[in-house]
Parts: sequence; structure tokens; C-alpha cells
Amino acid sequence: MSQRDQRLAEMLGMLAETRFAGQEIQRVLLVNAASHAETLDEVARAWRVASAHGAVLTKIDEAARIGGGLDALIRYQQPLLGLTNGQRVPEDWHPANPNLLAHIALKPFGAAFTLDSKELDALAGTGAALV
Repeated sequence: MSQRDQRLAEMLGMLAETRFAGQEIQRVLLVNAASHAETLDEVARAWRVASAHGAVLTKIDEAARIGGGLDALIRYQQPLLGLTNGQRVPEDWHPANPNLLAHIALKPFGAAFTLDSKELDALAGTGAALV
């Protein structure tokens, strides 16, 4: 649901009241790595990021730069629960990997976004440290 949708407050209220097996639902903020920092800030505030359980950085395969997404996570002090690099779930969902994220964030601008074999191994958790 868009951060500008008029029904957002109603949806958040409903989620706050809903229980599953007697427990309240834990909300997770999805942070689109391909979005501008200003958009992510608006999304985080609208979705009441302070009450979220954590965040997932999505669409790293579509982002020219992931700094805006990382900035939002840091500014709002959200634990990174995982990241996604494609449309297939669960195959394209991966646990948080700080070394890989730092590596991708520092890649030279203008290079086409593709993961080389070392980066793919790091994403899968099977490779050595990235240099």
C-alpha cells in the first residue's frame, strides 16, 4: 500500500489490533533499494517505522545505488532482517550480509549492476570475504 494512500492509517490501526495465535503481528518495513532517499524517508514515516520489527532491503538487483536504502535503515535504526535480489521468493531472499552491502554500496557509479561470482557466493554465504 502506498505511503500516500488515504486508507493507510486505517490499515495500520487494523494491524495493531490483529492477533495471530494470541500474539500481535510484527510489522516489517520493506525498503526498496531502487528508490530515492527522499521517497524512502516518506515511506518510513508514513508506515511508522519506529514501531516496525525490522526491515528488508529489497530490489538490490534493480538499484543503481543502494545508499539511499542503507541511509534510511541507519537513520531510523532499523535492524536489517534480510535482503532480496529478484522476484522469486524464497529463492531470492537472503539473510542480511553487511560485507556484501558495503561492497555493493562502494562500487563505482556508472557500472552496470551485476553481481560477479564472488558477490554471488557472498550473497549465498558460501564465499570468502570480499576484497
